[in-house]
Amino acid sequence: MAAWLAATLVRWRLVAATTAALVALATVAMLVVPPIYRSRTSFVANGGGGLKLPGSLAGGAGLMGIATQLGIAPNMDPSESPAFYEQLIQSRELRTRLVESRFADPRTDAPNDSATLIDLLDVDAKDPQRRVEIAIKDVGDDVSADFDLKTSLVRLTVDARWPELSAAIANRVVSLVNAFNLEQRLSRARSKREFVENRLAEAQRDLRDAEAALRNFYEQNRQWRTSPSLTFTEGQLSRQADVANDMYMTLRREFESARITEVNDTPVITVVDSAVAPRRAQWPRPPLVLAAACLVGVVLGTLAASVAALRADWAARHPDDAAALRRARRQMASDLRGAVAAKASPRRGTPGAEIL
Repeated sequence: MAAWLAATLVRWRLVAATTAALVALATVAMLVVPPIYRSRTSFVANGGGGLKLPGSLAGGAGLMGIATQLGIAPNMDPSESPAFYEQLIQSRELRTRLVESRFADPRTDAPNDSATLIDLLDVDAKDPQRRVEIAIKDVGDDVSADFDLKTSLVRLTVDARWPELSAAIANRVVSLVNAFNLEQRLSRARSKREFVENRLAEAQRDLRDAEAALRNFYEQNRQWRTSPSLTFTEGQLSRQADVANDMYMTLRREFESARITEVNDTPVITVVDSAVAPRRAQWPRPPLVLAAACLVGVVLGTLAASVAALRADWAARHPDDAAALRRARRQMASDLRGAVAAKASPRRGTPGAEIL
């Protein structure tokens, strides 16, 4: 062990050369690879009435605990939970809208110049659909979301080449999520309200018809109480009017409730932290990169020096085998050079017929 350690320390130049090479490679990488800027934003979805659990179930502490662990409040629709918004941000529909959105072009100095995110990502494809697919994949690697179960806070992280673009993408994602609420959820509440409104109009017509029929009966039969058949007819008409009135009043209450629900049950996105353009790049960080390169260089250089020391010790103990290995290595190098030279030399053509 002492001999091996001494032989390794003697080869300190190999360790230094390996470390210097890795530091130089890391420096070139920091100069060539464009920087990455990271922006963060967070929001909370304030749900409306949502889904209500029955009283016997909502009162169970066990079920409430499980629902809370899953990010679903007992009085919350599952589609209003933070886990749903995390999946929504990762959905293809939202990312398609994102890559087709226009942003201020950071590549130019003109403040009014804009470009789609597909163009800013430099997607190299001629087919428009293929360009969208590649852009969605790139965005999937740069946009990530997570949430906190206790606070229902959804956190969004965006990486981009330019700081202003990174913040703009993060804020655009939040606006797209809010637009989803306004379009999808509001349309669902509007559909219910429109259905009740149509039924209310039909019930109002039925009530007017029933009341008109009863009024005509009274006008045409002033002595109806003296006739059993007319009394029976009057009872039928009165019951029809009562049923039509009850139906109208029920639908009227449902209509007013649907109008209120159309506003109250639409979740509203409350932005906790808006994305701000970062001033410091997420990558590269020269001190951290250089320190890591030095550490890896020392480890790899020490490993290479150790292998060289073991190889030298083995060659000293087995000179014949070492000589055979050197001859085999020279032969392999000679064969490789010959193969390369033969491939590089022009092929000889078939000799043509001699012209007399």
